[in-house]
Amino acid sequence: MSQTSPPSPPQRPRILIVDDEPDVVATLEYLLRRRYRVLTASSANEARDVLQREDIQVILCDQRMPGITGDRLLVEARALRPEAVRILLTGYADIQAVQRAINDAGIFRYVPKPWDSAELEEIVAQAVEHHSLIRERRILLEQLHAANEKLRAANAELAEADALKTAFLEVASHELNTPITIILGLADLLLLENPHRPDADRQSIEQIAASARQLSRLVGTMLKLSHANDFRNPLRCEPTDLAGLCESVADQLQPIVDHRRLRLERFIDHELGEFWIDPDKIRDVVANLLSNAIKFTPDGEQIRLELGRDLDTDGARLIVADHGIGLDPRSLENLFQPFFTEFDASTHSSGDFGFRKRGLGLGLSLVRRFVELHAGSVEAASSPGQGTTITVHLPRGPRPLERSLVESSQRG
Repeated sequence: MSQTSPPSPPQRPRILIVDDEPDVVATLEYLLRRRYRVLTASSANEARDVLQREDIQVILCDQRMPGITGDRLLVEARALRPEAVRILLTGYADIQAVQRAINDAGIFRYVPKPWDSAELEEIVAQAVEHHSLIRERRILLEQLHAANEKLRAANAELAEADALKTAFLEVASHELNTPITIILGLADLLLLENPHRPDADRQSIEQIAASARQLSRLVGTMLKLSHANDFRNPLRCEPTDLAGLCESVADQLQPIVDHRRLRLERFIDHELGEFWIDPDKIRDVVANLLSNAIKFTPDGEQIRLELGRDLDTDGARLIVADHGIGLDPRSLENLFQPFFTEFDASTHSSGDFGFRKRGLGLGLSLVRRFVELHAGSVEAASSPGQGTTITVHLPRGPRPLERSLVESSQRG
């Protein structure tokens, strides 16, 4: 059975004493050797040799030495061991030397001779602690730098992947739209060539055309999501009657509501006034919210469309609520994620507006993105069997000065 060796005791901090007076060196060595590993030098050359081969934490250097002054030697020491904490000892009132030591050598303390032993021990202890903090800071900065480099590399990879995704979606959309157009054209041609086809044949051709149109809408939705994250495509804002826009979208979907025997209740405040918004994007927001409510509300149930003033701001609050199947908490957390259609894929069924028909899961992600582009917010509340309520908070738009800047940038 192997035994682990006990951990090595921590190394004592290294203190370098530089003084040409042997008695001073001996006194300092005796004072500090109990807590530190003390190294000594009686000249500048000896001090340089020690600094080159030893990891020194603290340097105590006398000012008056033959050949070089202490402040000049500490300047060299700073270049050799930048983290070593430097203390200048002197028995002379040489203010200029002290100033040079502070400015050029970055000394930690200036200690006059004769010193108080207890005070000097405390100063050295503070210097050792200061060195530990300097070293810990350097290590943390190195770790932060390494983490930042990894983060930059990861961001670069993500940006490249996002660019490839966008390029793929644009190419794929183009490639898909071509055969879709051909299919739709051929379906129309078949109906025109022989308008007296049997009902079964006509129904099959119409189903082919309907499926092609559905695929075309899905391709268009993918492109919208891709372009929504492209900051080169700014909002095209203009004064818009938000209440009229919501009524228009509801009118367009009313035949589908009637076909499903649903009740669409409208509570729209027509006194809201104009909003400075991108009407196409907000139209998509309202259409996606209502379409989603239609899909997940059983026939004969009720959907509520509400537009009123946001009590906390001068903006608007748009609510679309249904009495449909609702969502469990886990699904609710992912509701606005692209391509999310619910965790239970066994119930997935493609379609336009039939009950529980699902698409690619892009509609609500577009809602959030378009609302956030307008500096608004969107939130959802739901529970299984109780329906879902989605609330959009939409600002009225930029202030007049900001609006003029937006208009200028759009014209440019």
